[in-house]
Amino acid sequence: MKNNSHLCVIYIKATPEQVWEALTSAEFTRRYFHHTDIESDWQDGADVVYYNQDRSIAVKGKVLEVDRPHKLSFTWHVHYDQNAFEEGPTRVTFTLEQVEDATKLTMLHDEFVDDSVLLPSITEGWIAILSNLKTLLETGETLGIS
Repeated sequence: MKNNSHLCVIYIKATPEQVWEALTSAEFTRRYFHHTDIESDWQDGADVVYYNQDRSIAVKGKVLEVDRPHKLSFTWHVHYDQNAFEEGPTRVTFTLEQVEDATKLTMLHDEFVDDSVLLPSITEGWIAILSNLKTLLETGETLGIS
């Protein structure tokens, strides 16, 4: 059986509401997520777009599930790489759980096609992005990676 998903779990010393805001607000994503601005009204079926600074689309998807500040799921269709674009959309799900003075952030990126060209690159990419998110929320600074 092939592995067509990627799971990251990270603990962040912040409330679920603060983590939610960082995941869903362009003011935060541009600081820790490849300088992209996320836009959505976060209603079921709404568009989710990560815009590059030149306003080209990096990733576009549709909201699948919103349970603020506990769970957010949306499709993920890469626009920055033609081969990945041709694979079609995948799915990203963030689950936030209060654990004492921290939030356990679980990110599952799944529904990849067999032999996906995208899966290997996101495997390294997501942990760097989530580490940068953690550092930003805990220190107000970002890492040199994103």
